[in-house]
Amino acid sequence: MIRLKWCCYCIALRKACIIIACLDFVINLTIATIGAKYQFIDRIEQAVAICHCIGCVFLIGGALLKSSVLLIFFLITSLTNYVILIAYVIYICFDWLPKGEFMVPIIITYTFVGIYFWLVVFSHYKNVTNDTVTIDV
Repeated sequence: MIRLKWCCYCIALRKACIIIACLDFVINLTIATIGAKYQFIDRIEQAVAICHCIGCVFLIGGALLKSSVLLIFFLITSLTNYVILIAYVIYICFDWLPKGEFMVPIIITYTFVGIYFWLVVFSHYKNVTNDTVTIDV
């Protein structure tokens, strides 16, 4: 698996996780509040966005406390969010909705950026789990 040493070649992974959590929280809060219509698929995305907002709060805690359990919760909700978004794009493409020409490029861009964010958090997770405590006697 790819492990990054820096985010965008200049930001430490721990700081990047906090920035990613704040950014992702705002995006998913927007999806959960504004993006929800009364269709079934939109409600599923709204529920996943709410769970991912909780994952973003856990990511902040995981980055500050260096807790692998909190980081793994974000990684799981993030992957779930991207799978649902990809399914949503497929749904929009097959059952072409009027909002499709606006939503599809945004969702695809967010998914690719999100995959990079996931790699950054995963790299920080691996750094946290590989940290060993040594005691000099």
